[in-house]
Amino acid sequence: MSNVENWPILSNHDQPDLAGRFYPQKERIWPDFMRNDVYANELWHPYITEVFDSYQLYLLNEAQGPIAVAHSIPLTWDGTMDGLPEGWNDCLRRGADGFKAGNAPDTLAAIEIAIQPEYRGRGISYRMIQAMRDLAADNGLKALIAAVRPSWKMRYPLTPMERYMRWQQDDGAPFDPWLRAHWRSSGEILKVAYPSMQVEGSVDQWEEWTGMKFPESGDYIVQGALVPVQIDRERSIGRYIEPNIWVHHPLTSKRLSD
Repeated sequence: MSNVENWPILSNHDQPDLAGRFYPQKERIWPDFMRNDVYANELWHPYITEVFDSYQLYLLNEAQGPIAVAHSIPLTWDGTMDGLPEGWNDCLRRGADGFKAGNAPDTLAAIEIAIQPEYRGRGISYRMIQAMRDLAADNGLKALIAAVRPSWKMRYPLTPMERYMRWQQDDGAPFDPWLRAHWRSSGEILKVAYPSMQVEGSVDQWEEWTGMKFPESGDYIVQGALVPVQIDRERSIGRYIEPNIWVHHPLTSKRLSD
C-alpha cells in the first residue's frame, strides 16, 4: 500500500478543476440537508471557490485524483473566547465581510475536511489538519480555528453537546474520533459553537432531503443529524440548528486558556 505522505497537496488556485472533480465525493459523504445551510449557499461559490481559491487544499492520489479536501477561509479574530465567531457559517460571513471591508486577516478558519470513504483510516485527517496549520503559518496568520463537527455525535443525537464534548477514552483522549484527531494535532478544545449551522426548508423539502415522512409537528431524529430536526407542519417549515465544538490550533506557544 502506497504511503499517503508522498501524495501531493495542491490548491484550487494551482489546479482550478479540483473542486468540480471532487464534488461527487461530497454528495456521497454528506446528507442532502447538509448542503443547504442558510448562509453557505450564498457565500460558498464566490468566496470559497473563487476569492480564496488558494486556501482550498486537495490531496491527490497516485492517479492524480483528488481524494480529500481541506476548505478554509481567512478572517480576523481578537484571540478571545468571546470573540470567536458563532460557529461554522459565521466563519464564512466574517471571512466574506472582512474581504469586502479590506481587512487584513490574522486567523485561518477551517470550514471542512472531507475524505473519500475508501481512503479513511489511513491517517489522511491528520495530514489535512497539518496542511491547514502549515497554510496558516505560511500566510503569516496567528492561529487556526475550527468549528468541529464531531463524527460520532450523530450516534447520540439526544445527548447535549456540552456533555458529549467532555466524553473521554480510558487514556484521557477525546471519545470522538474527529475531536481526537484535532486534539492529537495540538488542538485546544474550547467550547460549544452554537448556532454553528442552520438549515431551513419546507416540510416537503425535508421529506425529499431525508426520505422520511413527518406526519405531525415535533422533533425528529434524522440520519446524519447531530441533534433532532424541528418540524412545524402548521407553518410548513423544518429547522435544523447544529451545534459544533470550537477547537483552537495556536501557531505560537501561547494557548487561549493561558
